[in-house]
Amino acid sequence: MTVGVPRRLALVAEPRPGESFASWIDRMAVRNGCPPWTMAEALGLDVHASSDVRSLAYGIVTMPETCRAIEAATGVSSEVVRGMHLEMFDGSVLDLASVRVGDKESVRRAEGREWVQFFGSRVCPTCLRASGGVWLAWWKLGWAAVCPEHRMLLVDLCPRCHVAVRRGPAGQPARLSRARMPAPLQCGALLSGTVCDQPIPQISTSSVSSKLADQQQLVLEVATHRRSALTADQEVSAGQWFAALKATAMLVRLGMPEVLPLLDAPLDGQGALAAEAGGQRWNRAGPVGRFGMAPRTALVAAGLLAVAIEVAAAESESELVARLMPLAAAARIRWKERRPDLLTMVALPSAFTAALDAVLGGQARRQ
Repeated sequence: MTVGVPRRLALVAEPRPGESFASWIDRMAVRNGCPPWTMAEALGLDVHASSDVRSLAYGIVTMPETCRAIEAATGVSSEVVRGMHLEMFDGSVLDLASVRVGDKESVRRAEGREWVQFFGSRVCPTCLRASGGVWLAWWKLGWAAVCPEHRMLLVDLCPRCHVAVRRGPAGQPARLSRARMPAPLQCGALLSGTVCDQPIPQISTSSVSSKLADQQQLVLEVATHRRSALTADQEVSAGQWFAALKATAMLVRLGMPEVLPLLDAPLDGQGALAAEAGGQRWNRAGPVGRFGMAPRTALVAAGLLAVAIEVAAAESESELVARLMPLAAAARIRWKERRPDLLTMVALPSAFTAALDAVLGGQARRQ
């Protein structure tokens, strides 16, 4: 919610294409020489309601009155303000329909269910350096693995403090600071009262293949409705397409470690996938558990992305069956302890459902 209509600010940082709301607030704070909490208040956000950003759905969803207040204070249109929030991906790669501003529980449930980081971000150090500190909204997505422009693996962990990038104090969701000035080019994690000043542009990362970079670009274009989503040469909704990617990722996880030789992924990627599948516990998302949760690292996301896009690229239902068959065969080895019923919870395209029924003998949709 908002508190009154804010006064027009004299110093406004122009939002960059694809920039996240939190990034823009930080750059606005730097421009105006004040901490983020003060800047958010100046833009009309109700920061007095709680010091916990979770309850504000900060950067996740926004309300029309908030957008109008920000437009009045900055001249930045409501459409641009909404485009800096993760709701720009609602209906494609994310389902944020149940998230409500001021409802902490709705934010908590969505955070456990969706493939996204509400309060953290991966990052391309080269992009960050070139932009002078602009953090892109898509870096928060669970499918964010590589930078399509620079063909580099995204960074998700600070090598100095070992805290997830932009996550906050000791890896917990950060509150809007009332005192500290933001440093968009630095880690900024707060540990025992000390701020990590690791320059993010200096963090080294690994190069990736042109093929993987192109696959990441495809994901971004479907997520933002710039490209049609196809499954078995049939046009489907973006939401169904991403559901199919998730279902493929579930099959890969269900088939660990037998599925590893089938994956077109480097050895470090295969190792990361195996470690994730073996080390994760069932989470609060319920029966989907570890098989349906977002990849914890960019390396894991890259491995799942490469396999899922190859399956999604099948040009016919028979080809889709052929690509799913070896994954299902590996996963069947563990059916007794890890049932495939969790696939019934995913709203899949009809062609993908038919292919799953063909390779699993009708088990995939068993209720």
